[in-house]
Amino acid sequence: MRNPFEGKPALLLRVSIVVEQDGDRFHAYAPALKGLHVDGDTEEEAAGNAREAIVVYLDSLARHQDPLPVGPDLTVHELQPLMVPEGAALHSVTIQWPSLQMSGIS
Repeated sequence: MRNPFEGKPALLLRVSIVVEQDGDRFHAYAPALKGLHVDGDTEEEAAGNAREAIVVYLDSLARHQDPLPVGPDLTVHELQPLMVPEGAALHSVTIQWPSLQMSGIS
């Protein structure tokens, strides 16, 4: 299946998700998205359910022309078009770094 966004400018949204144990299940929520709470039998299932709910939530914001709640728990980055060779896979990694002083950024 061809990616419909390939070669087009896009936004990368990073949304923080908190997953915590709740009895014998797991509860997940996105602090930036008021009212977004889901659960799951496992930590992975709760996180996956949160990802799905975030997509629905953001789609609703767009349909109602509401602004993104940008802040520390939801950041927006503009992506430039990237051409991925046929048969190749595109992955992304998010890494938490201890501090700006250790990053070489001033």
